[in-house]
Amino acid sequence: MMLRLTRRATLLLPLLVAACGDDDEVPAPAARHDFPPLRYGYLPPIKLNVQRLEMAGDFTLPTGADEMIGFSPVDPVDTLDAMARDRLKPVAQNGIASFSILTASITRRRDTMNGVLAVRLDVHNGDNTASGYAEAHVTATHSGTVSDQRGAVYDMLKSMMSDMNVELEYQLRNKLKSWVADDQAAPPPAPAPAPSAPEPVDPSAEPPPRS
Repeated sequence: MMLRLTRRATLLLPLLVAACGDDDEVPAPAARHDFPPLRYGYLPPIKLNVQRLEMAGDFTLPTGADEMIGFSPVDPVDTLDAMARDRLKPVAQNGIASFSILTASITRRRDTMNGVLAVRLDVHNGDNTASGYAEAHVTATHSGTVSDQRGAVYDMLKSMMSDMNVELEYQLRNKLKSWVADDQAAPPPAPAPAPSAPEPVDPSAEPPPRS
């Protein structure tokens, strides 16, 4: 038996089909466009017993089928170098500190993102008779659907940079103790009390009788 539709139902049918389709489809979130640079001048500086800070500047971001670090809306190399300039403050009359980037990578395999950052600080005194180094490594992992690649990479980089600020300071204060200047010098010891002067003797007083 064939079902006949009225003229009114025929006109409404496309609208009903479109309404059903809208219920099944979830609108994609709007892509983000606001990605401020990551800077750390608001954090307390780490004072180093060197005269100047140098940036190695020889690191190149990795590439590959799984590599996503290139999608970052802020330059990871500039971000790490800016962290070093914001946090590391030379305060001595001689010596050099050299900051270098060892690794900066965010890879994606299916629905899992893995990130890693690693940096190194080498120090030398003025006559190159003393030296040392410290390295800091941080990692991050995210699992789930990624609808905005640039936003996801930015968020992971920002999270790792927060961890890097903590880890770098920890490594410097443990591996390069003598190269990190204290904010306040220890107070000098209190002077010893002066010996009390003997009481004056009255010359007019009679000597005590002899026994």
